[in-house]
Amino acid sequence: MVTRRVAEALLRAAVRRWPAALRDELHREWAAELHVLAERRQRARMLRFAASLAASRPATPVVDRAVFHRQLRRTAAALLLAPAACVAIVVAAAVFAMNTVYHALLPVAGWADAMQLPLWSALTAGLGVLLAVLVARAARHGVRVGPLATAFGVGLPVAAVVLLVEFGVLGAGEKLANTLPGVLFWLVGLTLAIWAAAGLARRGRLRLAWTVGVLGAFVAADVAVVLTVVANIPAVDPLAYGGESPPDAVDRVSAPLWLLTCWTDSSFGLPRPTSWERFLITDLVLTEPNFYLACTPYALTWAIRTGRAEPAGAPAPAAAPA
Repeated sequence: MVTRRVAEALLRAAVRRWPAALRDELHREWAAELHVLAERRQRARMLRFAASLAASRPATPVVDRAVFHRQLRRTAAALLLAPAACVAIVVAAAVFAMNTVYHALLPVAGWADAMQLPLWSALTAGLGVLLAVLVARAARHGVRVGPLATAFGVGLPVAAVVLLVEFGVLGAGEKLANTLPGVLFWLVGLTLAIWAAAGLARRGRLRLAWTVGVLGAFVAADVAVVLTVVANIPAVDPLAYGGESPPDAVDRVSAPLWLLTCWTDSSFGLPRPTSWERFLITDLVLTEPNFYLACTPYALTWAIRTGRAEPAGAPAPAAAPA
């Protein structure tokens, strides 16, 4: 009896060293093994069994390799295909808004021109949210890693696809040089926002994770547009032009609105930016703001969903030694 009690005490000590989610199952399995050894009156073997469990370091739960490889493939497919889907969303929304709908409305509505950019942005946002819903389902079966690895896992494919598209559309000349600093700033800012959101989600603070992620991504996109405009369009300085506003210039006072202007082609009833300033801004950064709009929902959804989820597939505890 003393041997059995010592073995049970060692077993309880061993169980306490494992994660709480696995303790009950491990205790049942090990207690059953202990009971079999006790029934056979193998006291020495029973003590060795319990002592080995108490002395050994808790192992990582054994996960079926086939399940893990399937999770890894799904994760890789989602993270590699989603940025390409974002590009397809931007292109499809542009074609529908600026060709199909525009040509349908132009004969009957004088405001068809003013609706092109808002409609493009609205379609992009809607399709981006739909992609995020699909990604959220895939994230349930994705590989769960730390916040920093999540941020790079999401951010690097987005960076590769966006930069490839920028290079393909603008070439390696002056146009690419004009917009590239802003795009790079957005990519860095988006990665930091994903990192922060994933870290908060890992701690269970989901509402704060969404708030920080959305605000961080919006600020990164807004500053990216501001940097591009400031670097390429001169500021309004009437004193340098004899009391008149210079041609092809944009007043910096409206800088916080430039991202929203690129999405809506509107000044929201404010005197700045003027209609000519809006034309200059949207002519310079026409496509990039919609890339920001398409990529952000999916990126934050993946980071927060995988951050809060438990590892896909129930882990099987390590088998007890015979």
